[in-house]
Amino acid sequence: MARAVEVTQSMKSIFWLALVLVPFSMPGLQQTPGPTDSVVQASPVFRDPFTLKLRLELGNTYVEHIDKVPYVADNVVYLFAGDNFGINLSVNGDEISGLTYQKDPGRSDMVFKFTQEKDNAGRFMMLLTISSKLKRQVFLDALMTVPGKKGIYKTSILPVGPGLSNFESWPHPIVQLALRNFHLSQK
Repeated sequence: MARAVEVTQSMKSIFWLALVLVPFSMPGLQQTPGPTDSVVQASPVFRDPFTLKLRLELGNTYVEHIDKVPYVADNVVYLFAGDNFGINLSVNGDEISGLTYQKDPGRSDMVFKFTQEKDNAGRFMMLLTISSKLKRQVFLDALMTVPGKKGIYKTSILPVGPGLSNFESWPHPIVQLALRNFHLSQK
């Protein structure tokens, strides 16, 4: 018997506020302004509202209505299951000075595909594919939220080599993945 888990509007508001404030309020997540913080996309491109559905254990389904969320804002890439889009990077010397959303993956510097898949044992997992057309290695950090938990959690992402693709997977559902702190050299 499948069961859907609904998320209320007030819970969503708390999540978005926390996503913005947590990196600046929690000692472990504080970030010194870097090159990717200096240039902000003039007007972010927003997703149309949609209903996110994720498969949980025991045949249950997590359901959340997602309102107006940008693809890229303040040099952070926001991903939900089903996303497949790209970004273009503004590079100034050795530093990334900005990120912009690119709807057409064929015209972008980096492409992100984020899906929920079944593994060989029949369990559901999240899979992120990052492809780069750049001639330099790109490093980045990530935060995520998961169904049934109120926190925002750090997760690691391997650097993406020049002209290569990386695959990251998690053995649990992810509501939202936020990729940030894009840089060209290891810090």
